[in-house]
Order: sequence, then structure tokens, then C-alpha cells
Amino acid sequence: MARTTLHRRGHSADDDSTRFSDRPRAPSSSGLSKGGGSTLQKSSNRAGMGDLSAGPRRCNSLSEKGLLPRLCCVAPALNLFFFYGVVLVSSLTCSSLFYALTATLTFITMLWISNLAFSSAIGAFRMRQTSQIDWHSKLEDLQKSDPTNTDVMQIVILPNYRENEQMLKQTLENLGSAPAARETMHVVLAMEAREGPVGREKADRLIAETSHLFADVMFTSHPDKLPGEVPGKSSNTQWGYREALRKYSPTLQKRDLTRVFLTIGDADTLWHPQYFSAMAYQGLMMPSEERFWKMWQPPILLMRNFWSVPGVTRASAIASLIFELAGLANQVMFPAFCFSAYSLTLALASHPEVDGWDVDVIAEDHHMFCKCYFAALWEQHHGNKFLKHHSQEQECMAIVPHVEVQPVFLPAVSYLVESSGGYRASCVARFQQARRHMQGVVELGYTLLQYSRLVRQAGFSELPFRTHTAIWSIMFKMQTLHITSTCQCFALIMAAVTSLGPGIVQWLWSGGLFAALTSTQSFVTLAFDGWTALDLAQQALAASFGQISGVVGLYSFIAFLVMVDLFEGRYYCLEAIKSKESTAKTSPNSEALNSFVVGPLGWLQRTWIFVRVISDTALVGYTTMAVYCMIPVVLASWSLIRRGAEFEYIVAVKPE
Repeated sequence: MARTTLHRRGHSADDDSTRFSDRPRAPSSSGLSKGGGSTLQKSSNRAGMGDLSAGPRRCNSLSEKGLLPRLCCVAPALNLFFFYGVVLVSSLTCSSLFYALTATLTFITMLWISNLAFSSAIGAFRMRQTSQIDWHSKLEDLQKSDPTNTDVMQIVILPNYRENEQMLKQTLENLGSAPAARETMHVVLAMEAREGPVGREKADRLIAETSHLFADVMFTSHPDKLPGEVPGKSSNTQWGYREALRKYSPTLQKRDLTRVFLTIGDADTLWHPQYFSAMAYQGLMMPSEERFWKMWQPPILLMRNFWSVPGVTRASAIASLIFELAGLANQVMFPAFCFSAYSLTLALASHPEVDGWDVDVIAEDHHMFCKCYFAALWEQHHGNKFLKHHSQEQECMAIVPHVEVQPVFLPAVSYLVESSGGYRASCVARFQQARRHMQGVVELGYTLLQYSRLVRQAGFSELPFRTHTAIWSIMFKMQTLHITSTCQCFALIMAAVTSLGPGIVQWLWSGGLFAALTSTQSFVTLAFDGWTALDLAQQALAASFGQISGVVGLYSFIAFLVMVDLFEGRYYCLEAIKSKESTAKTSPNSEALNSFVVGPLGWLQRTWIFVRVISDTALVGYTTMAVYCMIPVVLASWSLIRRGAEFEYIVAVKPE
């Protein structure tokens, strides 16, 4: 049978008064259809009510009172402290168990890094390919062939708080350089009311200076201290989203909401000028039902100020580049998550099981992906309940995942954290940002809560095996990212403290260094003798300490290639040619691009970049992991136990 789409308006989870259609349609909960009960009409009652995650029909929030939400909330923390505890105790009491455990963690981590390295190579190649395509011409040709079913509307929401005005202007000018921005793009400057009159005046000036670039620009002012809300990007995005629905409701009611694209980004995000055309073209080439559930993601390159930040910060940027690029390029084993800047259809954002962004979480990107992912599963489950209750003849649907991140291999470039106070202040600022990033460990608990309730409602056997494995892969990816990799780093530190450290001190004290310097044997022979004296687990540890890994070299080389392509402007060659051929004025995003695109590089410059990348990954890689991953995730986990999901929002410092 054809897949059935379920639409509800604020019913309880057990209410079976549902409406069905045999084709995808814009969900009535968007508040854009006529009739009572829409969430747009109820938005005044929704704001400040905490996380009504999964829409008006259900509430899946770690902020809920109850045993299951509390257990799921602390589960990531208990998980982390259990593994850290086993490593700590075994290092002090049982060296054989400790070495075996550390070697296992190292093996898993190396497999993970290997997957990232090879997958990112594919992603780097696809970025080169994709940037050579004139996506807007392809979109125009498609729209000319079928003008009725290919019209699009773009809504871009830019949540921000105390951001530099010049940087915001560059972001708006960059958006305005997108083809058809004047016809299709509507920008929402999502300001925070707690910024005061300064924020409103800044928004007014920005609108006055850039409004000619877009179909429309508006600003919203997110009120402070609404009940149940947590200050942050997610709650601000939700307020801007609601205000945009109010303003554009007359226009949206006449549109197919699967052809209205919402894009969320940071205040410093520079999208590729062809990104919006490429995303729209990809979406329009899909059947409307498939487009309904898609989310689009560009590779995020934190490179706008790459050379002015400390080495440990650069190392974290390289790791982020490889992680995000690999996740988009290879989704066979692990799904890609939304990160920082992404897009989705208004149909999905306003679906009854989604109903916009949650207001009691801080980071909205991974959370929104998980929320939408389970929305599709919940819809199918409630459809099956309806069929079982009202019809004994129709066969129930298989509950399978529908939400998927669709990569658009056109880079979006952003700043790294950097303080005007110098090297030390920049390191401290990066640590503060890392604390916020590692608060994402809570999404493992959120996924566990959604999964537990879905299994309890639907029954374990009603979910196909592929659905179970897909959800497990999401949790395994979160586990590896936040817990396994940082626990391996902790194990290596304990190995240095309890085993290798005392041995080195004893060797030096007994004259080992003097003997090595005066011995007739070569250093190679001495090193080989020392290496063969170690058992397999200790050799694995030594290899990890020394970054003796072709994998690390491979992903460093891939990062080098991407950086050279970016700095030379390879990804923007098509735009440069079109700009020269055009009689119009120079593209308004040139000022922002010139901050990192320097043109062709000589072999000395390329060699210098490669050496810097290798030194950053090999020399400070584990330092970065320890300071910016291990310590912040421990602090976040401890906070989960003490205060639940109530985190403090930490604003990243950008360069002036």
C-alpha cells in the first residue's frame, strides 16, 4: 500500500481521532492551514512552556519529571564515569587488565579514525567536483521546464547574541550574493532582547544597509527569562521561527511547504553562493514525500581565522573538518548529524511531531536531527495504531527511518574562537566553547529516551531490525564521539602516569640517557631493542603516544588538501569567472571571502601549510583531546548528575 501520512492537531498520544491522506501534504500544525487547533494560533501558549519535544502530541524531554527521563538524563554520565572508573582502578590494581582495556580502546579509536580518514578523502574529492557545477543554471532550467511545481522560497534564520556588527554585515552580504536572493530569500535576524536597545539599533542598521539584497529582511527580539526556557541558540531559533510564520503566513498558505526551505546558521557563517541553489535543485529532483523528510548540510570549515589562533585550537579545527566531512561522505555505517548550519523544509519543521525547535536545550543542531528522526518513526507508529483500531483488513506499515541528512558539498566557512586578549585568552575562550560543545553528550540520553518510549509504545518486535540497528548506530556514534574516544585519551594519560612515566624516570636516573649517548650501538638499534621488549598491548600504547599511525598522516594530508583548495579559492572559481563576465557590480561577498582566500600558493607556501598541519595533529593532538574534549565532557557529565539537563549557555568569542 502507499505510505500514509498522519496529521494531528494537539491530540494526546492515545487519541485516535486522526486524519490520513495517501500523499504527502503540508502539515496542518504549521499554523498555515485554516481551522482551529493550529500551533501557530496556539504559539502564545507554547512559548516558555519548556521542551514540548516531538510537538503538541507528545512530550519527550529530559527536563520532564519522572523516573525514565531522569535515568535517561544521567545515563551518559553514568556510562562515562563507569568506563573512566574501570580504567582508573585497573591502572592502579591490575596492569594486565589495564593494558588490555587500553589496547582495546585504542583499537576502536584507530578504527574510528581510519573510517574518518578514508571517508574524508571521498568528501574532499566531492567538494572539488560539486564546486565546479553551476547549480543555479541547473535550477533555472528545471524551473523553466515545470514552473508550477518548482517555485521555491528560502527562509534563513540567524540567531545571534552580542555579535560584532561588521561580521553580521559580512554574513548578510554573503547571503545576498546567492543567485535569486532578491526574489526568494527571506532573512530573519534573530536577536536577543537581553542585548537591550543596542541590539535593536544594530538590527535596524543592518536591515537598512542590506535589505536591497533580499526579498525581505526582518528582525526578532527573543524575550529573556521565559518560563521553562534556556537561553541559547535553540530557544532563540524557535522564537525567530514563530515570528517568521506569523509574518509570512499569508504567503505560506498558498505554497507547498515542502518547497519552502528553512536554513539555520551562525552569525559568522559564510555559505557558498551556490549552496541555496544546489540545495533547492537537489530537493526539487526528489519526490515531494522524500523531500519532506530531508535535511541538508554543507561541510563546515572553521578556517576564517585559522592562522591567527593557537596551535591547539587549529588542531581542533582540523579534527572538526575531518569529522564533519567524513560524516557527510560516508553514511553507510553511521548517519550524518546536522551541525552548526543546515537546512530543512518547512513541512518537516512544522510537522506535528516536530513543531519547531525545543526551548530547553542549548545546542539545537544534533538535537533537531534526533527530534526529526524520531518524528517519522512516531508518525508511522500512530498510523499503525489507527489502522489496528479502525480497520482489521489493512496491513500495518513497517516502521522504518525516513529522515536523512543530504550532503551539499559546497563549504560553509566560519570563525574559530579567538580572543583579542592574546594567546592565553584565546585558549581559555576555546576551552569555554569546548565545554558547551561537550554538553552535547546529553543527546545520547535524549536519543535513549525517545527510543525507550517508542519501544514501550510500539513493542520491540514491531520495529524492524533495520530500525533498531539504525537507532543503535546513532547512539554508538554519540558514544564513540563523546565517551570512547575521550576514555582512550584518559587511559593513555594513566598509562603515562602509572607505567611509562616511572619507567622513564628510573631509566634516566640509572644513567640510561648517558649510556645511550656514549654507546657504540646506534639509536635505531637501542630503540628496536626497547620496542621488542614490550608486549603487544604496550606497543599499541607506545604507538598511540607517538602518533605512529599512517591514519593520522592520511587525515592530516586530506586536511591539507582541503585547506589549500579553500585558501586558493578553488571552491569559488566558478563564481569568480561569472563575476568577471557579469556587467553587474562585484559580488558583495568579496570582502568576507578575501579574509581567507589568498589566491594561488607557491610550493614553499604549500610546504609550510603541510608542515603546520602535521605538527598540529602530531604534536598537540592528544593535548587538544585532553583539554578540549576529555575535561569538558567530564564536567558536562558531572553537571548532568547534579543538575540534569540545565546547562549554562556559553557564548563563543569571535575575533574583532
